[in-house]
Amino acid sequence: MIDYTKESKLNVNSAVEKLKKDLMDNKWGVLSVIDAKKILAEKLKVEFDDYIILDVCNPVLAHKGLTINKQAGLILPCKIVVYADKGKTKVSLYRPTVALSTASSLPGYDKLKILANEAEDALKKIIDMQQG
Repeated sequence: MIDYTKESKLNVNSAVEKLKKDLMDNKWGVLSVIDAKKILAEKLKVEFDDYIILDVCNPVLAHKGLTINKQAGLILPCKIVVYADKGKTKVSLYRPTVALSTASSLPGYDKLKILANEAEDALKKIIDMQQG
């Protein structure tokens, strides 16, 4: 599976706020917050469910990865989406190990794989905190 997804009892906006706090409390930064619902309404004049995309990064892990191979930046930052789906709120991680698997030819791949596992384990724990 490309994702790690959990359901939250919170609504999308509350889940995003809790997620941002939990990320920061665990040494992860939120680099951007993209409100897809708002963008689609503005650009296409269409209605869409609540859907927030977060670009998140752990500076220590990112620095290690970029030191191993500067092309590691091609799979940075990590992506988490929080969205409404049939009345439920879902929090979904694009698994860093899956993202890295597309770059297996990169020099230093074995070392990068260790970092991807570390990032994924940490983000799964944070996502598990979102249930509610």
